[in-house]
Amino acid sequence: MFNIRNRFIVALFSITFVIFQPTAFAQNPDAETALDDFIHYALIANVELADAYALALIRDDMSNEDFYKMVIETKDRHQRFDRAIGWALFIEDLEPLASLLEDRFEAGRVSVIRNSANLAESIELLNGTTRQRILADERLQEAGEYAVPLLLRQLQNASTVRGTKNAKEMLTRLGRDAVLPLTVALPNLNNESKVHVATILGDIGYKHAGPALIVCAADSQNSAVVRTAASTALGKFGMDANPSNLSAQQTVVANRFYAGENSLQPQAIGGLNLFWKWDGENQLVALDIPEEVFFDVMAMFYASEALGTDADNATAMSTFVGANLRRNRALAGRNDLVYGDLAYSPEFYATVFGPKIAQLVLTTSLQDGDTPLVLDSIKALSKTAGADALLQSGSQPIVVAMQYPDRRVQYEAALTLASTLPNSYFEGSYRVVPLLASAIRQQGEEFAIVIGDNADVRREIRAFLQSNGWTVVGEGVTVDEAINAAGVVAGIDLVVGVARSADHGQLLADNAALMPKTMVSPVLLLCDGSDERTLANALANSSMVAVTHMDKSNSTRLAIIEDLIHLTAGGRLSYEEQGAFSSRALSVLRDIALADCVLEVEDATGPLIEALRSADEDSQAVIAQTLSMIESADAQGTLIDAALASRSSDLQVMLLDEAAGSVRRWGNLAEDWQVLRVIDLAENSSGSLADAAARLNGALNHPNTSVMIFLP
Repeated sequence: MFNIRNRFIVALFSITFVIFQPTAFAQNPDAETALDDFIHYALIANVELADAYALALIRDDMSNEDFYKMVIETKDRHQRFDRAIGWALFIEDLEPLASLLEDRFEAGRVSVIRNSANLAESIELLNGTTRQRILADERLQEAGEYAVPLLLRQLQNASTVRGTKNAKEMLTRLGRDAVLPLTVALPNLNNESKVHVATILGDIGYKHAGPALIVCAADSQNSAVVRTAASTALGKFGMDANPSNLSAQQTVVANRFYAGENSLQPQAIGGLNLFWKWDGENQLVALDIPEEVFFDVMAMFYASEALGTDADNATAMSTFVGANLRRNRALAGRNDLVYGDLAYSPEFYATVFGPKIAQLVLTTSLQDGDTPLVLDSIKALSKTAGADALLQSGSQPIVVAMQYPDRRVQYEAALTLASTLPNSYFEGSYRVVPLLASAIRQQGEEFAIVIGDNADVRREIRAFLQSNGWTVVGEGVTVDEAINAAGVVAGIDLVVGVARSADHGQLLADNAALMPKTMVSPVLLLCDGSDERTLANALANSSMVAVTHMDKSNSTRLAIIEDLIHLTAGGRLSYEEQGAFSSRALSVLRDIALADCVLEVEDATGPLIEALRSADEDSQAVIAQTLSMIESADAQGTLIDAALASRSSDLQVMLLDEAAGSVRRWGNLAEDWQVLRVIDLAENSSGSLADAAARLNGALNHPNTSVMIFLP
């Protein structure tokens, strides 16, 4: 009977067993038993005993190769080990040891695969019995491209027809993994081996062998048999041997690697791929490449080949530049054995060839949604491109970038375009200044407006937003009404609309996209019943809008808003990022105000007025200068108000002079009470402050100013 006393004895035995087992197992020479026991206890979810046997395996002093061979000794054990590790990695107490076992297994696998003696033995087994050939095939398939150099030597040097046949068939079975090393070797082989390799590449059928075969077929130094074999191989995958197509074909391959086509990547071993070179003494030599930069390195290689064939190939150059920028970012300071010793930086290559190349990179990165590369290419354009270069290209990618779903990209594109001070209108020009206006905010506040027919529903949404850190600056029945209620505000970060129907929701989204203050703002539409699906389908192509049911919980609403901001604006800007964008945008807006260009600085009047009230002194000087160039009673009045309210004498003088500049340009737009305050300041101050007040008063040219006020 399993009573309380029996349970206590069993529990005591288990505790004692677990406490003493690790030390005992560490001394146990039978690692195979420990492995089987670890697998067993992991698969029956006995954490304590699985942990003990895992520790025993880690403490065992066998080599990683021996551990790997022990695991894969039978197919059943290998499969059970994989399942056991997969389970253990999800158990908090087992995860560290399971990770170590997994690392040990992988290290052993890599060591076995890269062991040339093991590979040579496997190749020798190809000439053996049926069972030996099957075993050799499995090992060589596992080794992949690592097996190619030795198989190629077997192909070249085999003393029997059977040896040559076995090597040729094995290389063909390796398929994709054999293509890159064989294409590197092809030009350097004797005629007989060239025929074999060309035939193998044709039988494998991967088109990225095409450029090497075109070169082989066109090389007059090759025998007719070799050239025929290369042409025949090309024909198997629908290509011809015309050498005039070489640069184009090399570019096609470069772009396929650039696009990251999985079919082109040999299996990675231990997180590494290989880049192949030919050495006259050692023949095929492999350089390790981190798996995550393999595609970019190969794209650079084939783009370089294309440029070597045709130096005017702009597409190949843009592929090289884009891949180089991505490779450098992914490496994050790690060494690259292939392109780590380039004479110039990736940024050098992005700028030295002029804006055409950077625009091609920008076009591709926008299509790919590669935000870091979009930013890199805009940065290059900002250093090389004027308005003509940016706006005369057919696709105008810099204009497209202003609608990209990342606020950083939108700002950088607008800053780059605006800094050129374009003097001709272009499609999308109306977006530039609103984006700059949105960027000038310096505080961490985020502003929202709420739109809907029902005031009670609007209040409920307002309370929800405010409780989650949003500042609701306006609400109304229409988009225009809510924007007007917001008044002077430096950018609207979120529009929340309550749709009474699918058509109404569509109207709200369309109107928000047309208004300068909300055209780059994400929009959340709340609706009832079946309208949700209808409206979502109608707006499926709009990346700036999310649709959800009115009755969703606050937590769900908040999650949807966070996802929307991430998708449409690239996530929230840090305080430091916002400050940097604000400073740059203010400088560019001032340049626009001072220049004769198509951009209308007046579109930023409201945000500039708001910014003047909260900016630091350095920024206030830039803002004041910009406001003085705007024909607006609000702008002029704000300058006068700021000057009268300032507590800093130097700042007050600057603001008074900028206000006077506004009056000289646009006339007296001030209120009467403001004029009286200026007269009072002139009468009751002294020194430079009195002089500045006098200059403003003189500019105002108020007819009722009494001469006697200022006489002794």
